[in-house]
Amino acid sequence: MVATRTFQWLDRHERAVRIFMVPFLLILMGMVYALVYETGGIKFVYSHSMYIPILLSGFMFGMRGGLVFGLLGGLILGPFMPINVATHEMQDTSNWLYRTGFFVLIGFLSGMASDGVRSYLRKLRWFSRHDPETKLPNQNALLDKLIEIANEKRDANFLLVIVAMGKAMELKSAFGFNVVDEIIQQSAQRFEKIALGKLSVYRTDMERMALFIELDSGVQVDYLVDKLAAVSRQAFPFRKIPIHADLRMGYVTFRTMEAAPEIYMQQAESALVVAYEQNQDHIAFGPGIRRTVRDNMKTLGEMIHALEAGQLSMYYQPKVNIATGEIHSVEALMRWHHPEHGNIPPDVFIPLAEQSTLIHSITEFALEQAMQQVVEWRQHGIDLPIAVNVSPRNLLHPGFPDLVKQILARHGLQGESLELEVTERALMVDVARAIEVLTDLAATSVSISIDDFGTGFSSLQYLYRLPISYIKIDQSFVRSSLADTRAGHILEAAISLAHKMGIKAIAEGVEDEKVCTLLETLSCDIAQGYLISRPLSADKFKDWYLALEVRFTCHVTK
Repeated sequence: MVATRTFQWLDRHERAVRIFMVPFLLILMGMVYALVYETGGIKFVYSHSMYIPILLSGFMFGMRGGLVFGLLGGLILGPFMPINVATHEMQDTSNWLYRTGFFVLIGFLSGMASDGVRSYLRKLRWFSRHDPETKLPNQNALLDKLIEIANEKRDANFLLVIVAMGKAMELKSAFGFNVVDEIIQQSAQRFEKIALGKLSVYRTDMERMALFIELDSGVQVDYLVDKLAAVSRQAFPFRKIPIHADLRMGYVTFRTMEAAPEIYMQQAESALVVAYEQNQDHIAFGPGIRRTVRDNMKTLGEMIHALEAGQLSMYYQPKVNIATGEIHSVEALMRWHHPEHGNIPPDVFIPLAEQSTLIHSITEFALEQAMQQVVEWRQHGIDLPIAVNVSPRNLLHPGFPDLVKQILARHGLQGESLELEVTERALMVDVARAIEVLTDLAATSVSISIDDFGTGFSSLQYLYRLPISYIKIDQSFVRSSLADTRAGHILEAAISLAHKMGIKAIAEGVEDEKVCTLLETLSCDIAQGYLISRPLSADKFKDWYLALEVRFTCHVTK
């Protein structure tokens, strides 16, 4: 460690040290000459003192320096130095030539060892500051650059951009690990061509880059970032195959560095997280972003405790058969009562859970609670299937079908007691896997419902292949069906499509009697919404259900 630091210090101050060492070594050699002469001549042992400046010269100047000073040392103690000063007996030529050759050899070997160590340390330093695959500087180099700018107190406009590859796992599984390196190299070349300022590209992680730009005067940051995003959307050729890398960017701008370099990197990273959450190409860091990201991380951490502490519970909203007025089923909706923050809305914590593996525990909890509730309600004469929402991660998990079957078996229930609601987005993540999983579950008589139907378009081409029992028309079309004729046409078309395929249509978000009447006219099968009932706790739903005196109609409900 000491030797490493010594060589690193010498590299940083190489010019100054060499300027100092040349006269120092010459003086040292002169002192050795004087020592040998004053102690009686070359026949005494003090001539070996010449090894000190020769070794130092090789250490400081490498092989060439060792050769030169070795030759000089040999000449100084050669023809000008007697064997015995007292008798003035001079050396044989072969004697001092042999010694000179040995000095030169020692100087050469010393220099070679020094050059080898320096070369090795330079390689270590290069590897510590560069990515070996792409040859781009790495995060250490970026931090050094930011520290350098901070020390210089440079007054300029700076832009720091973190770029991440969203499809890295899929790309590596399809094309191998080299595809990520190739895309990063191509991206760096594209970015360097369009930068309006001094740009440096860094590879900060296996699937991430950082762009640091000292902007030219008058450059609009939004314009530059738009150009960077535009070239990142273009296909990347790899083995003659065009590839979309799904690059996302988070960036921060600053003029003078008032905080530590790591802070600016964290800010850009925070903006990148939001870009992924909002499905945007790029997001600029703002005052609320870091707080949002930190709060999200805190929420995820607290959610684990919430599962264990019983802070999560299920509420139930009924679905009504419009033609008969009977309660058809209920949907289980999760609620979180936080001891400090009160009720946290599901649209806050469920999306966060869906972006992490925590969604598996959340879904398992929901399934357990729902099936347990089916059993408890049956003891009070309420026999209704319960619908539970399923995320894309659940469908992709290899053990999900077995988990559902185990929960049903554990509560002594058949598949008819459970309905799984799957969004169109969940289906499109991996269509083949979704069809396989849903077909497996449908074989056990579990009902499958497509949630938020109409908000996507890709699922239509797979609709006939899916073992679904219901389509749940998104509430945005239901609520707007009277005021917006286009929404009404979509609603009518969705109901008609479902019936022609032998599927029942569920309308969610029914809050108005006129909308309910329209659904009845269009022969919609099932309605769900506040007109019927708000989501209720298990006990309140039981009381509500048992208190029903008449069947539901679009004009009378209790």
